[in-house]
Amino acid sequence: MLMGVYGKRLPAVFVFSLLLVAPFYAQEVNFQLEGVFAEKEPPAPVAHPINEIKIVGLKKTRESYMQQVLKKYLGQDRNDIDLIDVETTLEEQGLFSEYEAALDYNEDGEMILLITVQEKISFIPLPFAMYSSNTGFMGGLMVMDTNAFGVKDNYVVGGVFSKSMQMGVMSFSKPSLSRTQPGFSVFATGSHRNNEFTDSNDDTVLEYMGIGATAGLTVTDKITEHSQLSAGLGYNFNYLDPDDDYPAYEDELETYHAFSLNGGWRVHFSTLNDWFLSDKTASINGTMTFSTTGKKTPSVTASASVQQPLPIARLRLLGNVSGYYSKNPAVVMCPSQNVVGTTIMPGNFHAEKMFGTTAGLEFGVAKLPIATLSVYGLYELFLSEDWNGSNLLNQGYSAGAKLYLKKIAFPAMALGFSHNLTKNKAKFSVALGVGF
Repeated sequence: MLMGVYGKRLPAVFVFSLLLVAPFYAQEVNFQLEGVFAEKEPPAPVAHPINEIKIVGLKKTRESYMQQVLKKYLGQDRNDIDLIDVETTLEEQGLFSEYEAALDYNEDGEMILLITVQEKISFIPLPFAMYSSNTGFMGGLMVMDTNAFGVKDNYVVGGVFSKSMQMGVMSFSKPSLSRTQPGFSVFATGSHRNNEFTDSNDDTVLEYMGIGATAGLTVTDKITEHSQLSAGLGYNFNYLDPDDDYPAYEDELETYHAFSLNGGWRVHFSTLNDWFLSDKTASINGTMTFSTTGKKTPSVTASASVQQPLPIARLRLLGNVSGYYSKNPAVVMCPSQNVVGTTIMPGNFHAEKMFGTTAGLEFGVAKLPIATLSVYGLYELFLSEDWNGSNLLNQGYSAGAKLYLKKIAFPAMALGFSHNLTKNKAKFSVALGVGF
């Protein structure tokens, strides 16, 4: 028998009752201990949303324009905002030579995004000169403003002159900031030129004199942060005086008026490092042209390009794939290789169908207080149809140097060399005041 206090025996009923309740009592004590030592849930993080965007250093650029560009960062939490992405957005504007993004607090203790900028020179009368061993010398004067009215409107007025061409140009464009703010561009040109078309061997296949004028209007709409649609109208007039030595093209060299409808889509993404703003883009554009000669010509251009920074910060990968197709165009409407981004073909070679691809590297040589100097090398491939109807596949390489001025909102100068390995033909180009 169990003994109680002072050695007295406990009644059997009491002992039996104690055995019944003991497990429940122990469980209750255990629950209480778990409550004391249980790990507490961590408190919810305190939100710090961006309540204001403050911009310091604006002179010509309007505050309201930059607020519209940067408004996507309002309301973001400080832990979610990427300052490199903010600086990429600033670099994409092409308006600032210096910029810095930081998080700060205002006098009310609210989180703000603080932007400090220094603007580039955007208005300038720009004399320029270009020389190509293939097409000769060309120069001119452009008066331009890449930040007109302080809202990144862009206008260009000027003239281009060479031995075979005199041309006046005018254009004005206004960017689209969102679906509620579509943009547009208008342009007009007038020219007198002696035209020469060559085959892939750089032999002349057609010459004629032309006096012409063009005009166009395009409306753009930014449908997402990275893509936009466009639609437009165009007009082209050409008075043509064909050379009698080329009777085969006499029917295609009539003086004509042409009207066109066009539409397109473009998407782009940017990456910024200490050396380059690198873009990835894709686009497709279609045009239907109606000529008073009776021709109806559809054409399509599609391209995709990559500028990819590599682990070595001053080195980036370059790649481009482009194609152009038109059906039954007048020979004078055939474009040059520029439409597919290659340089190895003769400068006066034109075709109604072509495909081009380039791949290579660009290396930042020096980053100076006023400019960045880079060199590049590319492999090039070009497919088309030659003027005699044969299939054409040419390959080669190009190399050169570019100088990007820091204080001016457009390229400064460039050197280029191209060697067509298939034809074993080379050409050299230099541009001052513009880039290519």
